[in-house]
Amino acid sequence: MLINLKKKKVYKILGVMSGTSMDGIDISLIQTNGTNYVKFINEKSYDYSLKLQNKIKTIIVNKPKNKNKIIKYFKQNENLINEVYILFIRKFLNEFKINRDSIDFISLSGQTVYHNPLRQISIQLGSGKVIANNFKIKTISDFRENDIRNKGQGAPIGSYYHRYILNKFDNKSVIINLGGIANFTLIKKRIVISSDIGVANCIIDDLTNYFFNKKFDKNGILSSKGKINNKILNSFKNDNFFKQKIPKSLDRNYFDKYKNRLKKINKYDALCTATYMSLVGFQNFLKINKFHFNNIILTGGGRKNTYLLKILRDNINKKITLIDNLKINGDLVEAQMFAYIGIRSIKKLTISGRYTTGTTKNISGGKIYLPN
Repeated sequence: MLINLKKKKVYKILGVMSGTSMDGIDISLIQTNGTNYVKFINEKSYDYSLKLQNKIKTIIVNKPKNKNKIIKYFKQNENLINEVYILFIRKFLNEFKINRDSIDFISLSGQTVYHNPLRQISIQLGSGKVIANNFKIKTISDFRENDIRNKGQGAPIGSYYHRYILNKFDNKSVIINLGGIANFTLIKKRIVISSDIGVANCIIDDLTNYFFNKKFDKNGILSSKGKINNKILNSFKNDNFFKQKIPKSLDRNYFDKYKNRLKKINKYDALCTATYMSLVGFQNFLKINKFHFNNIILTGGGRKNTYLLKILRDNINKKITLIDNLKINGDLVEAQMFAYIGIRSIKKLTISGRYTTGTTKNISGGKIYLPN
């Protein structure tokens, strides 16, 4: 239920999120007005254990196919995510000795477990109501619902924080986020444009787990030992997703049929091919969409994969900069982002529109939960 609250100019807000890589939880406490002012106070990433990560992935794999059953099934499995969020938020508050009364809001991005814009459904686990009641702090969450109700993709949802970064540092650049999925944001004639463009880490991570029982391929060392399987890569390049117009969005498991084929070949070749799949989204984006920009600013976990970074720099004729060079922690951009769009939502400011998710009009979003 939406609640009218007295509006402040600047809020202290705790952004909490777990991305499509499903490798942990990021938490960022910032002060912001939701427009042109952001101040970082405390922030930290907390890693999931491999056991917990696999538990979440198993829940996703075992989902039913029926739309109504999917929603009920995931809600039945939400307690696990609630407990994880509560654990790490409490740890964060204790670690930085933060007085809960000093926080105006928690802005919660739940763990995305299913995303299918064609069926107008995007499910994030993690209850704003449970978090609000547990910490006695007003909580805003469920950012994608209003977007989907207005015919949007529901993702990528944080474009307006990327706009803030671009306006502050270089609005002639493009930000590309390398999470489980890759997405971009740029500004053209003051219009914010964004979309998913392909895979980033999800197939590499899943194969590293499958072959080596590790969460991710650190620095791409394992991938660099292999060779490209051109048959599978060429099949991937011809996937219908790359023919769709932007804005468009992806579920992290959309490309599973290619991942399953990679599981049947040499493990190093599989990882090498999966890494080149991350390049395909970039190349398709640059070829199909004739945007002019000076520089690519990379954020998200994939920017740490030195092998992937080398492949991108060798194959893309654009300057590539890591967002960390702007003195922004690339591991925590999305936690900052949800804090920022949380305040925009509280102020009823735009968080998505026709050129970011394909909504019929510029809209705000989010639901506010007051503690009992």
